[in-house]
Amino acid sequence: MKVFKVVCICTIYVLMIMGTRPTVSLFAHELGASINHIGLITSLFSIIPLLFAIPLGKKIDHLNSKITLLLGGYLGVFGIVLPGFFPNFLGLYLSQLIAGSAQTVLILSAQDYIGRISTKKNRNQYVSWFSFGVAVGTLAGPLFSGIIADLFSFQITFLILAGIGFISCIIIHLVPNEYPIKSKKSPIPTSKTKSTFIDLLKIPSLRLALLFSALILFAKDIYLTFFPLLGLQFGYSNSTIGLLLAINGIASVIIRFYLAPITNRFGTFNVFIGSMIISCMAYIALPFFPQIVIACIIAFILGIGLGIGQPLSISLTIDNAINGRVAEALGIRLTVNRLTQVITPAIFGILANLIGLIYIFLVSSTVIGLGTGIAGHNKNNRKTDIMEDSRVKSI
Repeated sequence: MKVFKVVCICTIYVLMIMGTRPTVSLFAHELGASINHIGLITSLFSIIPLLFAIPLGKKIDHLNSKITLLLGGYLGVFGIVLPGFFPNFLGLYLSQLIAGSAQTVLILSAQDYIGRISTKKNRNQYVSWFSFGVAVGTLAGPLFSGIIADLFSFQITFLILAGIGFISCIIIHLVPNEYPIKSKKSPIPTSKTKSTFIDLLKIPSLRLALLFSALILFAKDIYLTFFPLLGLQFGYSNSTIGLLLAINGIASVIIRFYLAPITNRFGTFNVFIGSMIISCMAYIALPFFPQIVIACIIAFILGIGLGIGQPLSISLTIDNAINGRVAEALGIRLTVNRLTQVITPAIFGILANLIGLIYIFLVSSTVIGLGTGIAGHNKNNRKTDIMEDSRVKSI
């Protein structure tokens, strides 16, 4: 089936990308970078997607799917291989800029591909499979890269990960092409002028999905960027850090099997709120328990919290987008995500130098709590469970 080929591509590709996320922080630390310098380096991953995700999404809406999948695949491999040949700060800078852009192209294209081949009836199932593949890559990447870094070096780690990513490019050639979906008349009144992304932002349920997506990415990026540094402070090896990140990913995979019955029983909005509360509690506990066993438990709990929201936000974005503008809506989502990923490591890197790594996780918990409260307040003010309606319509 087409969907399984796309899932396979994304699993391998995400393994490559996520394997480099903690590796970048640790390699930069080895090169002598300060915490705020590391934060700035990791923020480069999202700077170009922040600027171009929306126009890129509009472009993908009108292109054959295979073109953009191949572009994102090969460009990503090129970006990841750079630090292997140029093991210095310049290599890291270029790698982050190129790989971040490529990942946006491929993931956005893959999500749009899912939207093209799915229907209202099976969309949640397809998105669930897609998210499962991403979660598998997310858990395998850090574990694999940590082991390779301990056995060889960070330079070799980048080269091996790029080789793995090349496999996903080969599979892309086997995926049937899907042609663009023709736009249908928008259900939202528009003027005779050219439509803009503002039309999509008028959809309340889409705005709420974007807010939750930003909160999830914020929490996830804090963990991927700063936990490896906290692990070094605790005296963990690269393999141990990779193991803890993998445990976090395993929890994200497991919870996806129970996502449908959980949302059916408690409602989509309530599940989102619960996932954010779990994440808050995990972040409060994380810096105070350096013992490996307890750290593993906390990592697993945090993985459950973060693993719930991401597939739901993707599904809601696709579901509430104007027909024929799905990739553009996903581009808006990615823009919000990339803005979060640019601001988070840059600002919190500086903050970590001022107050210390431990307090970064406490501040993060506060931010997540405030964001969740704002979402709940907005939902109650509308006096309508928009998310629940979206879930029911997609069944």
